[in-house]
Amino acid sequence: MKIFFKLFISVVIILCISLSTFGYFLIITSFKNTIQREVSQALEQFELIKFSINANVSSLASRNKIVLANVADDVLSGNIYTNLIGIYSSDKEKITSTFPEKLEVTEVLDKVQNSNLIYKIKKIDDKYIFVTSGYLKEDKEPIFLIIGKDITKIITQYEQMKQMYRFIYNLIALIGIIVILILTLLIISPIKKLNNLAQKISQGDYKNRIKIKSNDELGELGKSFNTMTEAIEKSFEQIKQTSIQKEEFVTNFAHELKTPLTSIIGYSDMISSKNLKQEEIKEYAQYIWNEGMRLESLSQKLMNLIMLNCQNFIFEELSVTEIFEDIIKTTKVMLDKNNITLNSELDESYILVEYDLFKTLILNIIDNSRKAKATKIFITGKKYLENYEITISDNGCGIPKKDLNRITEEFYIVDKSHAQKQYSAGIGLALVDKIVKLHKGTLRFESELEKGTDVIITL
Repeated sequence: MKIFFKLFISVVIILCISLSTFGYFLIITSFKNTIQREVSQALEQFELIKFSINANVSSLASRNKIVLANVADDVLSGNIYTNLIGIYSSDKEKITSTFPEKLEVTEVLDKVQNSNLIYKIKKIDDKYIFVTSGYLKEDKEPIFLIIGKDITKIITQYEQMKQMYRFIYNLIALIGIIVILILTLLIISPIKKLNNLAQKISQGDYKNRIKIKSNDELGELGKSFNTMTEAIEKSFEQIKQTSIQKEEFVTNFAHELKTPLTSIIGYSDMISSKNLKQEEIKEYAQYIWNEGMRLESLSQKLMNLIMLNCQNFIFEELSVTEIFEDIIKTTKVMLDKNNITLNSELDESYILVEYDLFKTLILNIIDNSRKAKATKIFITGKKYLENYEITISDNGCGIPKKDLNRITEEFYIVDKSHAQKQYSAGIGLALVDKIVKLHKGTLRFESELEKGTDVIITL
């Protein structure tokens, strides 16, 4: 059974029992008090009538039935409390009586003992008579006195009170049930919302929150639940972000291995397959060692940049011409293999860069030119008052204008409906964009289809 029905039924049962108990005791107590007053009055009246009869009879010489009847009539005529009286002999023979013939009253005489008075309510037709009986005289041949009082009005009031209470009980119970239903729904509603929210959370939806409308315990529970949901959402986002960062790191690192490994393999092949001078062998071996060391350093730097979002890299003032001389050596094997010529025209200057990451930036752009089927790449560097602008131009297939604003998005690739992947921007340019932002620079692309692309970096 759901908590709604448990709560609703429990409160309704308590309400009904409380109303019934209260009504029962109220009516019974009122009725008993009224009857008790009648009993007291009847006892007093009995003694008064008994005294009056005994006083009148004791002064008379004859005490036969006619005399007793006359005395009883005289006493009854002056009595305002009762209009029924009966005098019976010891053998229950009526001496005189104003009781209706069909009202059997002598049955109570068997219970009269000593000076005790016996009282009982008797019903005749639609009337209720309160009957009191006892000894009139207690000599050798006792005479019994019975008096009666009509209490139909009291019984009628009692029945009317019960009927009225039934109406009030049903009315209050109906109103109470409606109020309890509404209150139960109001109490259960936040719990239902919590349950619905918990189900959504279990399905991976962490955005919803409970609207707090009260400051009671349920309101506090809602606040706690919202706090818990926020904590779960943050934890999930952290886990998700960590997973994305790990995947991004692996993908980027795998991507960045290509160019230096191509150079390392190419120079190694030249050393092993050609007759080179000792100086050339030493130069190529030194270059292979340099690229290996750069790869080792680059792996840690990429992890810091991608996974940890670190900004505390060491920047150095380096010569532009020296940087690009090293880059040209690195790309020589790859470019020669693809019949691509690389020329540069650079204003000599010093720029503040993190060497390994900046080299990775330029290598990615050159590699994208290769993938765009370029045959010529030209690098220019212009020194301005506060900035240094580097432009890398190629004569490749170019980039559609509709894609220029999205090519730095992670894993975005230019429309595949073209004959070829004109510019592979799935990973490399996303990393380029991060590195440029790390250097507090700007990155801009200008391109025309079938004419080529210019990549402008301002530091």
